[in-house]
Amino acid sequence: MVLPGAEPFFWRGENNKGVLLIHGFTGSPSELRELGEELHRKGYTVEGLLLAGHGTDPHDLLDVKAEQWEEQVRKGVDHLRETCTQVTIIGLSMGGLLTLYAGAVTKADKLAVLSTPIYLYDWRVYFLWLADRLPYWAIPKHPRTVDAPERYNVAYRCMPIKAVHQLVRLLKAVKGKYLPQVAQPLLIIQSRTDHTVRPESAVYIHDRAASREKHLLWVPQARHVMTLYKGRQAIYAAIEAFLEE
Repeated sequence: MVLPGAEPFFWRGENNKGVLLIHGFTGSPSELRELGEELHRKGYTVEGLLLAGHGTDPHDLLDVKAEQWEEQVRKGVDHLRETCTQVTIIGLSMGGLLTLYAGAVTKADKLAVLSTPIYLYDWRVYFLWLADRLPYWAIPKHPRTVDAPERYNVAYRCMPIKAVHQLVRLLKAVKGKYLPQVAQPLLIIQSRTDHTVRPESAVYIHDRAASREKHLLWVPQARHVMTLYKGRQAIYAAIEAFLEE
């Protein structure tokens, strides 16, 4: 059963341009739904993926592999290609890693990544070998209070340890293999006050991507899931401007 509010979505637009939205680790499409609603009002065809193991029960993440998420993203691009002449991928956090992956292996036209990790603050990620030896299956997440309506805030409250391994695998693959192959116009949005992703991650992505056209936008006072807090309308405006370039 999909949690209320965590459902994937697909809305056909009028301008022959498609946008694929990819949520973050342990999140759901709800975190990008408001952005999708705004883009659809502008005429875009919008698809919000529900990544495997998400939006149901955290235990469903225990047997999911990163390759399943990658396959979903490839299929999402192909689906939009059926009706759209231009396809842009927008990813948040781990969704940003999947966006960069897709930039390397698909013919997406533009990419936008928000709060995308290369370097993380959470020291626990670097001690997974120790966590594997403990009698726990998941790591608790810090509770969050958001400024957006609660219908956009549907996410798990813990991180299954086996799934964190898959996140780290994906991160290493993007950093070492896929990022240098990214050549599409690229918009990178990052906050210096993000307590999950170190800001030098955005600089790394900007400097290592092969894109000739790339923009790094620093957002003041934004938290990690920046689509759920004050100031998100300015982020949406920047994304819309990038799509119209």
